[in-house]
Amino acid sequence: MEKIVTSHLDDCEWQQSEKHGKLRWKYLVDSTHFLSHGLSCGILNVPPGGELGLHHHSPQEIYLIRSGEGMLLLYEVETQKLKKDSIVYIPKNHPHGLRNTGSEPLEVMWIFPTDCWEEIQYIFES
Repeated sequence: MEKIVTSHLDDCEWQQSEKHGKLRWKYLVDSTHFLSHGLSCGILNVPPGGELGLHHHSPQEIYLIRSGEGMLLLYEVETQKLKKDSIVYIPKNHPHGLRNTGSEPLEVMWIFPTDCWEEIQYIFES
């Protein structure tokens, strides 16, 4: 039988790489850190003026906006405003991105139907 997994934001370390600029993230439920499968969840921190460029990936995704304000970037359609407590469902292979338009970090929780974030292949739009 599987065990229930609990984690706390303060117990998870921020990750960052030159590839993603000033974006930072934490893995909250992820098989690389916990014995879990079928779902993964993390927090993305986009600094003021920062952006996660337009991209798509095969699994669907959910965004929960925890703090800040920004824009949901969409391919060939108008952007949509996001603020604290906004929830976004993103269908599989649908181009999307994020831009922080506020003066404080835009903090976004993501949820994927995958064991871990590393399984996601991000395909950035040209």
